[in-house]
Amino acid sequence: KMNILVCLKQILDPEVPVRDFSIDRSGLQADPACANQVTNIFCENALETALQLKDLHGGKITILSLGPDSVEDTLRKGLAMKADDAFMILNDTGQNPDSAATAKTIAAAIQKMEPFDLILTGRESGDWGAGQTGGLLAEELGLPYTAFVDEISPEGEDRLILRQQTDSGWQKFSAPKPAVA
Repeated sequence: KMNILVCLKQILDPEVPVRDFSIDRSGLQADPACANQVTNIFCENALETALQLKDLHGGKITILSLGPDSVEDTLRKGLAMKADDAFMILNDTGQNPDSAATAKTIAAAIQKMEPFDLILTGRESGDWGAGQTGGLLAEELGLPYTAFVDEISPEGEDRLILRQQTDSGWQKFSAPKPAVA
């Protein structure tokens, strides 16, 4: 059985009509009032991967999200999809932290939680698309990291097999638990 943590990000609905989109008064970010907040699709993919692992091998899924009060909706959706536990890190500053600050904050929270065998993040966010948080999180936690993973399976008690998409096909890695993907 695996103990899996999935990091979920809430973003401005990417389907907002152009006529409704606006920038906030700082001129640095989208106005959160111009559209609904939704769960990042790439994070939903990570949660779906965790759910498939749980179905095949058993275990527990914990979801974690950093953001304003509205991330409660994202966490409730994850629980409805059959995650076992949910945690919110409240960011009520009105500003979106960059990837490094996000990774530091999430890592600090993870270090206060029970140990995980696997930590999953989305490939990138649907708002800024930097794709850096997973790697930075692994660095903060001192854990191995593999990007573009589409298949995961346990290998014995203390390792994972991760299949990664590359420009020329697929390659498999054996990584020690815990790992970030």
